[in-house]
Amino acid sequence: MAVTVSRQGKEIAVSISETSASSSTESTITLGVQKFRVLRQICQVTAGTAATVDPVLARTAGGTGINVLMENDTAAATCDNSVTGGIACFSSDGVIYHKSVPNAGSDNAISTEYAILVGSE
Repeated sequence: MAVTVSRQGKEIAVSISETSASSSTESTITLGVQKFRVLRQICQVTAGTAATVDPVLARTAGGTGINVLMENDTAAATCDNSVTGGIACFSSDGVIYHKSVPNAGSDNAISTEYAILVGSE
């Protein structure tokens, strides 16, 4: 698994490339900022047993409930979620967690991208 975080000014691009991904595989994303807005989430199965993904972005490892920052509505082969103005988020340590949640197998290749804006205004 490879997680790449690129920042230019107030814009952060996160790229995650997973291999051998299963429903419990989780990626750690170190943003280095506490307040941010998630503008877009794109998650796509590129190979493997799974037919769909159902991505979740959280502020804690294995995050559920109040710790979920962004969650996909309907599983699909490609999930592309965007929010006008973004979703205001906070992480006390500047670290967030992504799970692709494929519907089957542990042999899945999955590509994910996040567009994030620094700050909450």
